[in-house]
Amino acid sequence: MAASDSQGGKTTIRGPRASRATRWRAGVLILVHLLAAIHIAHWMSTGRTVSPLEPSEAMEFAKYSVVNAGLIFFAITILSTLILGRWFCGWACHLVALQDLSRALLIRVGLRPRPLRSRWMALMPIVAAGYMFLWPVIYRLWIGDPFEVTGVELTREGFWDTFPAWWPALFTFVLCGFVAVYFLGAKGFCTYACPYGAVFGLADRLSPGRIRVTEDCVQCGHCTATCTSNVDISREVHDYGMVVDPGCMKCMDCVSVCPENALHFGLGKPAILARKREDARPPKPRLPLVEEATAALAFTFGYFAIRGFYQERGFLLSVGIAAVFAFLGVTAVRLVRRRDVRFPGVVLKEGGKLRPIALALGGGTLALSASAVPFGLVPEVNTWKANRAWVELEDARARWFEPGRAGLDEAELASAERLLESSRVIRARSGVRSLQNTMRLAWGSLFVGDIPGFEERLSEALLFGRAGVGLRTLAADQMRARGDLPRAEAAYRAVLAEVPEHVPAVVRLAELLGQSNRLEEARGVVDAGLLLSPDSPPLLSQRGTFRLIAGDPEGAVEDLRAALALNPEFIEARVRLAELLAQSKGADEGRAVIEEGLALMPDAPPLIAQRGVLSLVAGDPDGAIEDLQRALTLDPSLAAARDQLWRLLMELNRGAESARVIREGLLLDGAPVVLRAHLAQVLFMTGDRDGAAAEARRLAAEAGDNAALLQVAREVLRAAGFAAEADRLPVPAMR
Repeated sequence: MAASDSQGGKTTIRGPRASRATRWRAGVLILVHLLAAIHIAHWMSTGRTVSPLEPSEAMEFAKYSVVNAGLIFFAITILSTLILGRWFCGWACHLVALQDLSRALLIRVGLRPRPLRSRWMALMPIVAAGYMFLWPVIYRLWIGDPFEVTGVELTREGFWDTFPAWWPALFTFVLCGFVAVYFLGAKGFCTYACPYGAVFGLADRLSPGRIRVTEDCVQCGHCTATCTSNVDISREVHDYGMVVDPGCMKCMDCVSVCPENALHFGLGKPAILARKREDARPPKPRLPLVEEATAALAFTFGYFAIRGFYQERGFLLSVGIAAVFAFLGVTAVRLVRRRDVRFPGVVLKEGGKLRPIALALGGGTLALSASAVPFGLVPEVNTWKANRAWVELEDARARWFEPGRAGLDEAELASAERLLESSRVIRARSGVRSLQNTMRLAWGSLFVGDIPGFEERLSEALLFGRAGVGLRTLAADQMRARGDLPRAEAAYRAVLAEVPEHVPAVVRLAELLGQSNRLEEARGVVDAGLLLSPDSPPLLSQRGTFRLIAGDPEGAVEDLRAALALNPEFIEARVRLAELLAQSKGADEGRAVIEEGLALMPDAPPLIAQRGVLSLVAGDPDGAIEDLQRALTLDPSLAAARDQLWRLLMELNRGAESARVIREGLLLDGAPVVLRAHLAQVLFMTGDRDGAAAEARRLAAEAGDNAALLQVAREVLRAAGFAAEADRLPVPAMR
C-alpha cells in the first residue's frame, strides 16, 4: 500500500494508485474481441454475415456510394464522439487494446516507452484520413460522378474481401503493437498513424463531454503519470480547467487515480471554445525543426516505399511502418547532433562516442532505405503509371467482348503498352502478387495481342480468394471469344447460380444462347434477370431485341423506350429503337429519337452515323454523307458507318472519294481483309485497272484459305487483264 501523509487537511499520495477503470476497460475490450470472434464465426458457418463493422469500410461510400454496416457504424461512432468525446478508441478499439498490452509487457521487462512528441508527424493521421475518405470525394466531384447511393451492402458473403491476407495482418498487429509502442511511445500508432483517430480527434474538439477538474486539484501529477495516451493532464486542467488534447481517449484512468477525486467526466464548454489562464504553464518541449523535417521526409519516404512493396495489402501497415521510418530518421539526426542518445533500455551514444549497436542500427537503416528505392519506390511510381493507363483504357475494356467492337486506336494501344510495361515492373520488384496488378497484366497482355499471356494471368487471378463474379464473368467472356461456347455457357451459369442478379452475366449468357439459335432459352434468361433487376436498361434492351425477333415490334419498342427512360445515354438501345421506328413508322420517328440523344451527347459517333442513315432514307444523301464522315472522324473504327459511306459515294459516282474512305479504313489496326476486296472492286469500277490489280494481289496474299475472298481476287485480276495470274491463285473449297 502506498505511503501517505497529511498536509493542511489534504492527503498526498506519493505514487499513483492502481486504476480501477483499467480493469473495467480491459473487460469491455475483451468483450469487444469476443463479439468480433462471434461475428467471424457466424460468417464462417453460414457463408454470409453483417458486413465488417470497421471504419475503413466507409471508404466504399466515399469511392462508390455503397452504404454498408461499417459506414453506419462509423457514422454513429462519430456522432456519439460529438457528445461524449473520443471514447471509442479507449473502450472499443482492438489496436488500442493491443498497444496497451504491448506497453504493459514492455514495462514488465524493464522497458518504459517514451513518446516522440513530434508536431509535424501528429498531422500524418489527418493526412491519412483525408486520403482515405476525402480524396475519393474530391476526385468524384472533379470527374462529375453523381453522389447517388449505388448499393446497400449491410450483409456480405466475402467478409474478408477488404482485409489483407493473414500474414500482412499479423505483421500489422506486431508493428502497430510492440514495434510502434517501443519506438514511438504508448499509443504511438494512434498518435502518428491512425486515420480513424484523426477523425475522432476532430470531432472531440467539438464535444461537450470532457475530463474536467474541481478546486480540489493539488497538481500532484498522478493523472499525467498514469495516462497512457501521452496527455499532460495536470497542465491542461491547470491551464483550461479541462482536458482539451484530442488524444484523450476518455479511458478514465486519470479520474480513478486522482487522490483528491478532483477529476471527473462532465458536460460543458467544448475544447474548441476553451481559453488558457494567464498563468498557463509551458508545454513539454517538442522536436527541434531539423528533427521535425527529417521525421516528415522519412515518413513520406517510408509510406510510399512500403505501399509500393506491399501494393494494396494494408494501408495501416504502410502508415505504421512509415512512422517507424520517421523515428529511425530522427534517431539518425540525433546520433549526428547529440552527445548522448538512447532508446528505452539501449544506449546508442554516450559522451560523444557511438556504441557498436548504434553503428549496426545506422548501417541497417541505410541498407533498408537503399533497398526501399528499387523494391518500394520504383513499384509505387509504376503503380501510378499503371493506374493512369488503366483509366485511359476504361472504354476499351468495356467494349472489348462486345459483338462488332472497335479495335484500339493509337492512343489506346500506347496506353496498353504502358500498362503492360509498368505492371511487369511491379510484378518483378514488389514483394507480393496482388489481384489488382495481376488483372492489369492480364488486360495489358490481351490488348497487345498476347492471348496466351492474358489467359495465364486470368487463371492466376481466379486463384485469389477475392476473385469475384466480375472476374469469373470476364473468364467466361474469353472462353466465348475463343469459341469454347459450352465452357463459356457453363461459366456464365455458375456465376448466375451464385449471384442471379449479376446483369453482365445475364446479358452475355443471353447473347450466347441467341447466337446459338436457342432463342427461347435466351428469352428465359433475360426474363429471369428482369425479375431480380426490373430496372436494368441492358436487360430491358435485350428483351426488346428478342421480342422483335419473335415478331412483337410493339413490345420491342416498349422495352427500348423503358431502357432509355432509365438511361437516356444508352446509345445501343437508342440506335436500335431509331431503326425499329424508322421501319415501322417512318424515318422522321426514328430521327426524333436520334436527335433527342444528340441533344444529350452531341459528339456520340454511333448516333451521328445513324442520323446519316436516316437522312439517306429520307432522301438527303448530302446530309447522310456529312454525318457519316463526321462520325468516322470522331471514331474511325465504326465499320458499319464506313461501309455505308463508301457504298453511298459509289452510288453517287464519286468513286475516288469512295476508294479514299476504304483506304482510310485499311490503315486502322485490325482492319478486316474484306475491305481490301471492296477497294479492289471500287478501283476497277472507277477505271483504275492497275490499282485494282495491285489490291487484288494484296488481297490474295492476305486472304489465306478464304475461298470467297480469293474468288474476288481472281475475278478482279481477270477483269483487269491478268487472267493467267488469276488462274494461278489457289482454289480452296467453299465453307
